[in-house]
Amino acid sequence: MKYRGLSTDCCRMLESSSGLRALMERVCKDPACCVEVRYNYLNCYYRGGSLFRMTFKPKSQKSEFKFDPKYFALKQPLCATYEDLRTWNDSRPDNPEAWLERLDGLKQVMDAWLSEHPKVERETQQEIIKLNTFAQGNYQTIDIELAIPKDQKAGRMDIIAVRRKGERFVPVIVELKHGTGAFDGKSGIRNHYDNIMRFLDREGGEEYLIETIRRIWDAKRTLRLLKEPVPDAATFDKAELLFAVTGWLKGNTDDIRKRLPETLSRTVRVAVSPTKELFFDNGISL
Repeated sequence: MKYRGLSTDCCRMLESSSGLRALMERVCKDPACCVEVRYNYLNCYYRGGSLFRMTFKPKSQKSEFKFDPKYFALKQPLCATYEDLRTWNDSRPDNPEAWLERLDGLKQVMDAWLSEHPKVERETQQEIIKLNTFAQGNYQTIDIELAIPKDQKAGRMDIIAVRRKGERFVPVIVELKHGTGAFDGKSGIRNHYDNIMRFLDREGGEEYLIETIRRIWDAKRTLRLLKEPVPDAATFDKAELLFAVTGWLKGNTDDIRKRLPETLSRTVRVAVSPTKELFFDNGISL
């Protein structure tokens, strides 16, 4: 199966290019951004949307960048500054220094687009992954939007995290919900539970999850987003599922438990917050 991560050649490119390093250092330190590892490319997110994609091309020792042109499709005519950025983006520039110089302008374009097309759940997702780190508690977010392999209908896992348990680690699949409106139906609590259990119980499913975590962890060490050494595969325990619900004033976990099977095949936890600020450490086991 195909794993997310960066090859040795990609890491060498990143470490040897002062321009790429400067760009990554800037976005990695930006509290409004987060950098996620894909298959030999990086995606930098801003307010839940893709600020840019950076793909490594080791053979040519070049990198390719992409800013989604949809963000220039505003209801109001583009101002001169935005028009210049659109023209520049259309030229498919690959100079990291030029991208660094224009980051603030691109973020302003996204702000304008998001004011017309709010993406509350995506913004909440980014805020949550920035909050849940080993610096704050026992959970470390590792990845977002990981597709369930060999099961396209099952969709994607919102967040992949790790829970530290002494000297051992627990893989955690996090499903986000904003409010209670999506507790039922195709994307409901029971549907998510069934999809995740089917993936984890399938031959090689849990091993795939652990190896994905380890490869992304290694890449994030290269990016200096994680300091801790990559754990050995043997130090991981059985994966868990966590439902994280924001904007839920009532917060009665019985409303989730009654939607699940009477007997749970794995540990399932629920973390609830009336706001968008949610910590996985506050979760309780069902």
